[in-house]
Amino acid sequence: MRTRTIALLVTLACTVAGLAVTPTADAATRRYAVITFHKNYANTFRSTLTWKVFRVRDGQRTTLVSRSWRAGSGYFRDSTNACKRNRGWLPDGRYRPTLFRDYHGSIIKGRAIYLGAKRCANGTMRTDLFLHTEQGAGSRQCPNRRGDQACRWEYPRINDYRSFGCVKLSPGDLKELYDAWRRSFPLGSPANVSVRVR
Repeated sequence: MRTRTIALLVTLACTVAGLAVTPTADAATRRYAVITFHKNYANTFRSTLTWKVFRVRDGQRTTLVSRSWRAGSGYFRDSTNACKRNRGWLPDGRYRPTLFRDYHGSIIKGRAIYLGAKRCANGTMRTDLFLHTEQGAGSRQCPNRRGDQACRWEYPRINDYRSFGCVKLSPGDLKELYDAWRRSFPLGSPANVSVRVR
């Protein structure tokens, strides 16, 4: 009886040890996303924003999703000085984004991605940087009136790709980006989503 009990305990210990060291499929696989703003030096209003989701399994990376949209940044088509506050496009580098379903800012409203602040090459701090569009609360378009309205996308009559340094997309493109994010990751600031500007 004593011999059978010891054998049973040894078998159980080996089984538990085996469970502890055996890697699971989830442990060997991870997913992450990168939003990249590709600067167009010839025309800042015709730059490109991409969304890519990657899977890394056993050291091998695979692209699962790849989308791209037109985007603008900067106040003039040659606003390529990232150190010019309220005029130049946003500085190069990496950002930790925060996704909002309905942001309630004084100008920026509805779906938006907050990027935070970033120092440019000469040390100037650029603040309140976003990926956004022109729309009202709840991501709704306000009625069409004379003049430029921050709550309505009016391109091509008015160049709404122009910005004070943020990245601007059309409302439809921003919704596609928002939906792509939500299909794979939660709202807020998940650690596996990053923004790259270059």
